[in-house]
Amino acid sequence: MTPDSPDPSGPLVGADRLAARLAEPGLVVFDASVGALTAAPAGGSPAPAPSTSTGTCPTTAPRPRTPCPPPTGSPRAMRAHVAAALADPAAAVLDAPTRERFAGAAPEPRPGLRGGHMPGALNLPFADLQGEDGRMRPPAELREAFTALAGERERLYFSCGSGVTACVLALGADLAGYRRPAVYDGSWSEWGLPSNERPVAVGPAG
Repeated sequence: MTPDSPDPSGPLVGADRLAARLAEPGLVVFDASVGALTAAPAGGSPAPAPSTSTGTCPTTAPRPRTPCPPPTGSPRAMRAHVAAALADPAAAVLDAPTRERFAGAAPEPRPGLRGGHMPGALNLPFADLQGEDGRMRPPAELREAFTALAGERERLYFSCGSGVTACVLALGADLAGYRRPAVYDGSWSEWGLPSNERPVAVGPAG
């Protein structure tokens, strides 16, 4: 069985399948890292129960449509959708690698790929959305992290090296109340290919 096997009984789920189902009604995402934290600490009160995301997000205002959503509103974005989003003032593309890799100052771990980032992308390392215990930060703090980069833009696209840690950003956006965040599953493994004509920028965003 492969990580993207359609077998529902299989224990592995590929990044693109998780991203494609993140906003699915009824889907629950469990954070397995909290299992050891649910017992009451010595001399203290019980720790909070693990939080879940059902894929349905609260909203405070209608989300305006933009000219660059993925087909049929899918949370999985392709290269052409991301390229359009980079040129769309109503959308934001957030990239999950470390600041050094985003700037092209650290070696690219995937042989043959160029260093740097997509021009116009914003850097939000996925670890910035997690607390010291490795769990996702509270929704209000997550919202602040996204707003600090994307401002009032509500249509968010996420990228990383291969589409995996971009799903961490998408989960954070879901918890923060954004509707249908989209993951570019090809991510830098596609955009950064030397045979690719897509432009590459180095240095900090902006």
